[in-house]
Amino acid sequence: MAVHRRGSGPDLVLFHGGMGSWKHWVRNVEPLATRFTVHALDHPSYGDSAPVPRETTGPAYLDLVHALVVEMFPGEAPLRFAGFSFGGAIAANLALRLGPRVTHLCLVSPGGFPARRFGERPIRSYKEAGDDETLFREICRHNLLVNMLSAAASVTEEAVDIQAGGVRRTRFDSRKVSAGGTLLGDLARLRCRIRLLWGEGDDSAFRPAKLLIGELPRSWSASRPRQEPGRRIARARAHQPVPRDSIAGVRRRSGGNYEHDEPTNGHSSIRRTFGHKEHR
Repeated sequence: MAVHRRGSGPDLVLFHGGMGSWKHWVRNVEPLATRFTVHALDHPSYGDSAPVPRETTGPAYLDLVHALVVEMFPGEAPLRFAGFSFGGAIAANLALRLGPRVTHLCLVSPGGFPARRFGERPIRSYKEAGDDETLFREICRHNLLVNMLSAAASVTEEAVDIQAGGVRRTRFDSRKVSAGGTLLGDLARLRCRIRLLWGEGDDSAFRPAKLLIGELPRSWSASRPRQEPGRRIARARAHQPVPRDSIAGVRRRSGGNYEHDEPTNGHSSIRRTFGHKEHR
């Protein structure tokens, strides 16, 4: 499994989203590397990693990633995990398997909920482009605005480059894991520090974040997260620096209670999950 490493300090492992690579975290790696040894992965069949057989199931894929992570991090040293979308489902499942080794878990708009259909996503098929590179990049830009980014200005040429490279090197259907229904059960059994983040743009007709957030407490023997007027839930976007006051979420505090966090800077929110003295 290919990995992009930076920094020194406690080990922090980053799991990317569907049709992606370690570059989903490209703007987060350097800030995080000032305090951690960052290991930004290319999952099997993504980016520079070796492919898996096309018929690989979701559970078999999780088994494989678990085995590769254990091989990559032998021993009992503590690990911190962060996962985005598809990578969120992987990170939560591996955190459960690794037990007390995983001390902190941050999930950004995680996958792993049961498969359901809400509104239709207005995405376009990449096959539509054929050999037309200009059209292919146009479709990448369109799909980024549907799936990951909410402001047209945020879809830079760099973001399109990352998306195009990710699409072309995807050889596994992430929906086998993202729609596998593992997340709620995994979270219910975890005992590490947990922070979950969603974006304002995630609360859409085809992926209603408020509905998903509302399901979380039912899977935990914990009090309901506090809902306060004026607090918005915002996303740590994959391809750009996260603007200040754009991140809020749900976290588990000591004693098993959960609450919404105040909006904060995205890098700070992730760093606070793993490194603030409250969480050590």
